[in-house]
Amino acid sequence: MGGRPLGQHFLNDAQVIDQILSVAKPQPGQKILEIGPGRGALTYPLLISGAKVLAVEVDEQLAAKLKPSENLTVIRQDILQSRLDELLSDGPYKVVANLPYYITTPILEKVLQEGHGLIDELVLMMQHEVAERIVKPAHRLSGSLTHFVRFHAQAEYLFKVPPSAFLPPPEVDSAVLRFKLHAPPEDCQPKRFFDILRRSFAQRRKMLRSSLKGLVNDEQFARAGVEPQRRPETLHFEEFLALERASRS
Repeated sequence: MGGRPLGQHFLNDAQVIDQILSVAKPQPGQKILEIGPGRGALTYPLLISGAKVLAVEVDEQLAAKLKPSENLTVIRQDILQSRLDELLSDGPYKVVANLPYYITTPILEKVLQEGHGLIDELVLMMQHEVAERIVKPAHRLSGSLTHFVRFHAQAEYLFKVPPSAFLPPPEVDSAVLRFKLHAPPEDCQPKRFFDILRRSFAQRRKMLRSSLKGLVNDEQFARAGVEPQRRPETLHFEEFLALERASRS
């Protein structure tokens, strides 16, 4: 998380920090990437566990206050501009982070898309509404992010975090999720799959027949076992996969 001008709410609750550590389970010598360490609320407990922490902080003043040590490397950098293959070349890493609300989605997309072979697990805190969207497929809250995440990882909702756990307190609840990366689905063309997702949810109130016109025809809908009059938020991940596969034949 960046400095306060970037929208940061600093984690300040020892019980919540203990909860995060209990699910992250840092081990001595384990390599951990912390995105946006802020004032070090998670950084120092991670170091106490014996883990080796790579802290990437975009805010110059906050980065300067984190003192590098044998087990702590501090990089003053925007994670969205980083090359993960270079940053994490000595992986695999576990990612532990309290993500800023305003860039949660781009960070998550980057880390999942580029993290295969470099990252095995993420424990992330984010806005509760975004967390719910991620873990609720075939629900009014679901969107393209729901299925993007499922393409790359298995997400698990762990616990809610109240505004009182932060200084200053945000106006909304937060939540902690665990993501376990897995290989992308077999027999799937990722670009076409994500094109279908984007087209579907760009016009989420329309029937799929309309939003996917020119990409999926009625015969292909039938072959996928998906009724074309359905709307995108009613579909499960496997149904979007079936649509992508059917749309190629």
